[in-house]
Amino acid sequence: MGTTVASQLARTPVRPGAVFPLRPLAQDEIFGGAFSVIRRNPRAALGLPFAAAVLNFLVSLVLLVVMPVDNYIRMLTDPVAFDDQELMFAALGEAGMVLMMVASSFIGSLVMAMSLGLLAIPVLRSAYGLPTTLRQTLLLRAGRLGWLLLHLLVLLVVIGVLAAVAVVAGVLLTVVTFGFGLLLVLPGFFLLVCWLTAGLMFGPLVIIVERRHAFNAITRSFALNRGMWWRHIGAVALLYLMLLVVLAVTSLPAGIVTGLGGELAWQSEEGQNDLLVLLVLGFGQLYDMALNTLLVALLGTVIGVMYLNARFRREALDVMLKHVAPPTPQNDSDAEYLDKLLPASPEHLAVAAPNSPGGPQR
Repeated sequence: MGTTVASQLARTPVRPGAVFPLRPLAQDEIFGGAFSVIRRNPRAALGLPFAAAVLNFLVSLVLLVVMPVDNYIRMLTDPVAFDDQELMFAALGEAGMVLMMVASSFIGSLVMAMSLGLLAIPVLRSAYGLPTTLRQTLLLRAGRLGWLLLHLLVLLVVIGVLAAVAVVAGVLLTVVTFGFGLLLVLPGFFLLVCWLTAGLMFGPLVIIVERRHAFNAITRSFALNRGMWWRHIGAVALLYLMLLVVLAVTSLPAGIVTGLGGELAWQSEEGQNDLLVLLVLGFGQLYDMALNTLLVALLGTVIGVMYLNARFRREALDVMLKHVAPPTPQNDSDAEYLDKLLPASPEHLAVAAPNSPGGPQR
């Protein structure tokens, strides 16, 4: 970093526990800590998911240019048109339509999941009250992005297999019990989703923070849940319910505007059609980007604080962080060290044993 940034950091005091307490946290403190991280580091916490949303939008545009599908464009601009089941099934029967939906969803999910993992950086730096920029969030662990991508691909396979097994078992149970099995299948499936989310959600953070590999990150993630399964499952269930409520409330005005705009676009004259379609598509994408930014920022920071709390409770990480907290920087060299510091990482905790292999050389 430049001298200007270093001099600014030199005036930034190191304040352990300034954003959230460095001790085992209650559930309300976890959510409160997540909001504090977003408020203290908006450029990183909100900028990263917004950049991911913009990247998804650009990828969608490239796919539309490479493989233009009229039904896919209409689904984006006028989803109300597909209330007709015959039209919807006919559209989904087109190979191009299915390919577009799968490719767009797959790439979008990977990009957003990677941003969730990287949000661990502003969360962990907040343990010492350190500011974090978007550039730091993107570059501080850039060398781990390959492992993170591989890990997410492995998770997609694991989740896909488990989901297929759960769906088949649920259908069989429902058929055998003449429909009464739904009373068990629906809550059981929700509990399974919450358990699986709790078990796997720390994997991306472990890769970014602890430099684990794609496969042992899964084992490490499950290990961090030991003794706290119901606590984490409850937090995940609360997050899912919050997301459902937020999506239900926010989708109503957007659906009305998009539906009316799409209807006008497809009924307008030839010369005005393209412009109205672009306006409706632009409004829908901008609204989705803003909403996704807020939701991903909240999810990422909550999971990041939960990860820290799990290590507080299992490994006494809170005590260790206080013990190895760096002093307030006095010069540019100290500021540059803080600029690259990721609290709770192996290289940081090695400060407790400076003579051990891999210990920091300062």
